[in-house]
Amino acid sequence: MSYIGKEVRLSCIINKESQKQVCIAMDHCPAIGPCEGMVDPVAAIEKVCLGDPDTIFTHFGVIKKSLPVLLEHQVPFLLSISTATTMSPDPSRVFLVDSVEHAVQIGASGVSMRIFVGAEHDHEMLKNLAFVVSEGEKYGMPVMAMMYPYGVDNIYEPKFLKHAARIGAELGADIIKTYYSGDAQSFKEVTESCPAPIVMSGGPKADNPVDFLANLHGAMDGGAMGVAVGRNVWQHEHPTKMLKAVNYVVHKNMRPQDAYQQAFINN
Repeated sequence: MSYIGKEVRLSCIINKESQKQVCIAMDHCPAIGPCEGMVDPVAAIEKVCLGDPDTIFTHFGVIKKSLPVLLEHQVPFLLSISTATTMSPDPSRVFLVDSVEHAVQIGASGVSMRIFVGAEHDHEMLKNLAFVVSEGEKYGMPVMAMMYPYGVDNIYEPKFLKHAARIGAELGADIIKTYYSGDAQSFKEVTESCPAPIVMSGGPKADNPVDFLANLHGAMDGGAMGVAVGRNVWQHEHPTKMLKAVNYVVHKNMRPQDAYQQAFINN
């Protein structure tokens, strides 16, 4: 009956009206250190929760510390169970640091993990993904796999995105997160060749927030189920308003400039 548990958890992290997802990525600090916007993770999560995300994902220590905030705002969370670190001689070597069983114990609605396809140790990461998917099937736990091309000339090229995303889907991940190719038409090649739903990776903070919203709108036109965004929300001067603008694009199909105006000017 584990499929029932998985369906229940998926229903908690996907918007019931739009059947889309706005997921906030807050797992950066083990990899890159206490960065701008996440020095105080509880304060960051408080601002994010006020913007009404469908879910967030982060590591256990942050979940434990911010649990009162998450419960107050009734925001479901995914447990980040992998990481890498830029302090390592091989920052592309992602390893497991948590488990599906632990995710069940703490009430998570899913787990997330990262894979760099094309990195030297990608075989280890892919074996870990297969193992985590198997555990997810056993426990009824959705798996979001962040499938990123690595070591190629252009990590945003559709042929590499398609390949990486398809590997994640073939190994059984329930949701795939990957980079945006840069335009709706080429991104449609990626989404149409992937049996699992794809969410766009938010990437580094854009100089102009409307430019980020334009990329998001293009990804949605290209068939994305939603977005997993971090720095473009919680590194913004007004994270709550920026998240509202993201919600307008994903859930209301607003044009980027209209979404920004509605969130920042009309509120």
